Amino acid sequence: MYLKKALWLSISVLTLLTFSGCMKHDMAGMSGADHSKHQAMMNKKNYDRSVETYQIPDVMMTDHEGRKVSMAELMDTDKPVVVNFLYATCTTICPLLSMGYIDLQRDLKDKTEEVLLISVTIDPEHDSPEVLNNYRKRFNGKPGWVLLTGSRLDVEKITKGFNTFFADKMDHEPLNFIKLPAKNRWVRLNGMLSGADFIHELEMAGVR
Repeated sequence: MYLKKALWLSISVLTLLTFSGCMKHDMAGMSGADHSKHQAMMNKKNYDRSVETYQIPDVMMTDHEGRKVSMAELMDTDKPVVVNFLYATCTTICPLLSMGYIDLQRDLKDKTEEVLLISVTIDPEHDSPEVLNNYRKRFNGKPGWVLLTGSRLDVEKITKGFNTFFADKMDHEPLNFIKLPAKNRWVRLNGMLSGADFIHELEMAGVR
């Protein structure tokens, strides 16, 4: 059902090249940014997998269309849910995480809304709803992928709810969280997954 590893990787590379071109203007003031930690994470060959229990905080966020969204209500669904953390000006880890979402949506075809994909920005001071909406458009995101921003305090409540902490947006881990059918049970994936790895984990968690 899903795209094969080689196709996933080739599309990811193509998207990264296209995305990098689109980001030249956005990154104009960030040429000196240190992406060395991101690069080290990308070079890591394996990923860590665990099953965890999380308590999602009941905070109000704003989605990429400017609508107010309750995080707790958004998560209270029978749909499969996948969560990650990113920021719009990232040119290393985040585009690859987003490509995992896009590959899944491509495979779902006209059923993209049957799986809830959530991306929470860790750079809310920059990532307004408009910025996130433009980010989603660059990847040709479909209905079912929701990008969220909010106050710094509320973003930190969410990251802590998922038992993670980003001291610096340039030092964030490549994380995917896949919700299992049991209440508040999640598969936590830490590391850069290949296309085949991501597909396997989604299938194991029942995301079809």
